[in-house]
Amino acid sequence: MTTIFSLLIGAALGARYKVFCLPPVIVTAALAIAALDHLHGVPLGSTALTALAAGVELQIGYLAGAIIHALLPASPAAGAAAGPG
Repeated sequence: MTTIFSLLIGAALGARYKVFCLPPVIVTAALAIAALDHLHGVPLGSTALTALAAGVELQIGYLAGAIIHALLPASPAAGAAAGPG
């Protein structure tokens, strides 16, 4: 479930933001996973693997979101809202 959630968040970030948003998101995800796993008494090795998997899935999702965003044509409404020039 964590990997699917991370993949979807990464795709949303990839469609909207630059790559510089990934490090803070990965660190935040790792800290949240560590805190929740500590509360539930999960072994440290399992926590590390879960945090690693979440970081990798965030990156894969980001890449997929960025590719999809680049392949989709810009909507005419977005260009009109920006105004001339």
